[in-house]
Amino acid sequence: MNRFWGNWRPSMATSLWVCAIGIGQVAYWPRLPGNAELVSQILLAVVVLWFTLFVTGIANTLRGGYWLLVCRFLFPFVFGTCWALASNLQALEQRLPADLHGSDHNVTVEIVSLPQSAPAVSYFGAPLPAARGYRDVRFRARITNATDPRFLNRVVQLGWYRMAPDHFAGLRAGSRWQLRARLKQPRGSTNPHTFDYEAWLLEQGIFATGYVRDRDRQPELLAAGAGINALRESIRDGLGGDGADSYSSAPLMRALLLGDRGGIGEDTRGLLQRTGTAHLLAISGLHVGMVAACFFVIGGLLGRFAGLLPRAPRVFRNPVGLAGAAGLLAAVIYTLVSGAPLSAQRALLMVAVAVVTLILRRRLDAHLALALALCGVLLWQPLAVLNAGFWLSFVAVAVLLLRFQGRVRVAATAEGEEQGLRERIARVVVTGFANNVRSQLAIVVGLLIPSLMIFSGLSLTGLLVNLVAIPWVGLTILPLILLGAVLPIHSLSELLWRLADMQLQWLLGFMRGVDEALPGWFALPAPTTWLAVLGVLSCLIWLLPKGLPGRGLAWLLIPVIASSALPFQRTQSPYLELSVLDVGQGLAVTAVTQDHTLVFDTGAATAAGWSAGAAVVAPYLRALGRDRVDQLVVSHGDRDHAGGVAGLSESIAVVESYSPGQLPRRLAVDLPEATTSKRCEAGQSQSLKGLTLTWLWPDPAAEQRDELPRLSGEENDHSCVALLEWADARILLTGDISSRVEQRLARQYPDFAPVDVLVAPHHGSRTSSSDAFIRWAQPANVVFSSGYRHRFRHPHPIVVERYSQFGSALFSTADMGAVQFRWDAVGSSADVTCARDAYRFWLSEKNHRLCD
Repeated sequence: MNRFWGNWRPSMATSLWVCAIGIGQVAYWPRLPGNAELVSQILLAVVVLWFTLFVTGIANTLRGGYWLLVCRFLFPFVFGTCWALASNLQALEQRLPADLHGSDHNVTVEIVSLPQSAPAVSYFGAPLPAARGYRDVRFRARITNATDPRFLNRVVQLGWYRMAPDHFAGLRAGSRWQLRARLKQPRGSTNPHTFDYEAWLLEQGIFATGYVRDRDRQPELLAAGAGINALRESIRDGLGGDGADSYSSAPLMRALLLGDRGGIGEDTRGLLQRTGTAHLLAISGLHVGMVAACFFVIGGLLGRFAGLLPRAPRVFRNPVGLAGAAGLLAAVIYTLVSGAPLSAQRALLMVAVAVVTLILRRRLDAHLALALALCGVLLWQPLAVLNAGFWLSFVAVAVLLLRFQGRVRVAATAEGEEQGLRERIARVVVTGFANNVRSQLAIVVGLLIPSLMIFSGLSLTGLLVNLVAIPWVGLTILPLILLGAVLPIHSLSELLWRLADMQLQWLLGFMRGVDEALPGWFALPAPTTWLAVLGVLSCLIWLLPKGLPGRGLAWLLIPVIASSALPFQRTQSPYLELSVLDVGQGLAVTAVTQDHTLVFDTGAATAAGWSAGAAVVAPYLRALGRDRVDQLVVSHGDRDHAGGVAGLSESIAVVESYSPGQLPRRLAVDLPEATTSKRCEAGQSQSLKGLTLTWLWPDPAAEQRDELPRLSGEENDHSCVALLEWADARILLTGDISSRVEQRLARQYPDFAPVDVLVAPHHGSRTSSSDAFIRWAQPANVVFSSGYRHRFRHPHPIVVERYSQFGSALFSTADMGAVQFRWDAVGSSADVTCARDAYRFWLSEKNHRLCD
């Protein structure tokens, strides 16, 4: 056994790393060739051949040269690739077929998540005063019975809007229901530099999304909750549930214990982001490790105490084994209760490896433990590499191992030196604080590039705040919450939770003080590929042990990186980038030059609280390095155009806003006080640092002549119509005008020159894009901004046919994602790109580029 372990331990770690690379790289393939059955056969052949080499001893006798390369590198890589390919092909097949998108089905489901609810609102987002007690609820469920066998045991994500109080009381985790649901194919908005919701749905194994059709069929509760999900629900009830909270910090306590972040307010989320402590909301390896260590100590003490008894059972004669079993069992239970996020899975696997090796009295390299955890997570979920938490979790652990393995300073005294208790405690505290500072600095450096690529910025106060927040949460707050959850005495649990609540309030007060005194979040553009490679190389060299040759090169790379990354150091060559973002059934357009930013409409905001302005427009602009919007144009008051104003203005500064008629008064509530609000009126024009903005509609003179109803700014025909000109490029933005206004524009501007890009009026509805308007605008390119298979069915086939007959190139955000046009020089033609051409196999099943 020792000979085998000693001979194969290094190759085992190497093979695991290579296998993990083979699994992870498949997630970035543009297409998945073959079928799952063929790949499974290849995978089986590889496993049989590889296993035969090891069992028969051939691998031991052929250790040199090519066989060593085959056994350690080729087989693990091929195995990982085939495993991921088969799994990803199966994941694609286990999604609702496109021909069933929007269909209704009678199903029996079991709730497998903690339902998230909010007071019910109308279709337009306003509260329902007459429906007191009604809730809008979102939850995840597993289909246990359906007429279509393809639906069995599939997981769906559903919404239940305006849910009655009696139904809401029974909708608990683990409960079983019979209901009618409208299911949709898993699909999300696709935009550069924003959250890929469709990839997340695929990674989570979501078969379909949809909502409950309670008006078509009354849902029926079949059984109350049971199992681990019901236990999670009961713990959440003890912490205040999903309604009124019993504790001031109840949402944070639920996040730390259960991973339930639904009740955390936007102010708290913003504070955690600015102070670099947002990771505290997630169940991290710190939590799992602390639980395992706590119960390991408790198990060891109980084992030693019971072992002193004269007739103690045999199990107590091995206190190390008992302690390890207790720690591992506690880690498993906590991981299940927390919802088993990826970071907890990684920590659980590492704890399991450490406990097993400890019980077997074997020494195990920490890098092998990390490789086992990495490979185990990817074997379980090959698409985990698409999850930001995966990278942050594993990179943080790898950084600590690289920086501190074998070099952690401990509190030690010289030989023969005697110290009192105070001196020894002081030495331990000082050494622990020094190691804490070094570990936090190492994590900040190691996660610098991942943070820039994922969050488009970094926290300048994160290092200082984390020095206090991490040990405070890990050593006092979280243990109190855990003990309160496991203790059966309600009064004692409430006391412990009160203590944890009080400390969380103190911690939030400390964070607010730091946030007010020091600069917090610093937005930076997403680094280019070569800049990211240089940054990773520099960080890696800096993390290497001191004294190694070449470590000083990290300092030499810093000026090169800074000269390319800092905004004021960038090349300011003239360009115009026009992006029609994918915001579903709505409109959001950005026009960005080298030193100016204009936004035309902000997309919708849903009743559940999602805002296209905060979730799509703002992250996209921040990734481009923009910290403000110079001009925000809200074409009119419809929710699918103006709904995202509040979310955008809360995320990024807005200097000026333009809107029609009386709409500026209503929008003033959603905009900062420093924003200058103006009306868009036909005939006005302004130069915006190389970009010319000309208003074509609405016309105040027509309103004065009573030819146009009073301009409230809420009607489709009140929409601001803008002409953007940059060099030779002309872009026409029309809002939701109808053919009536289109004809007036054609009469009012008879000598109108052809435009390069037209954003189609009213998403391509049948009441717009008249023949006269198309002949007047003569667009070379037309973009329809609409939702995928939305109930309005935009764009209308007749409208599409009109533009096609004219010869315009047609683009639709519903099918192509965000559509971008870029001009780099005067007289040059635009380069067109579509977000769904991003070479991701889950975005398009076609074998050709959508923009070609």
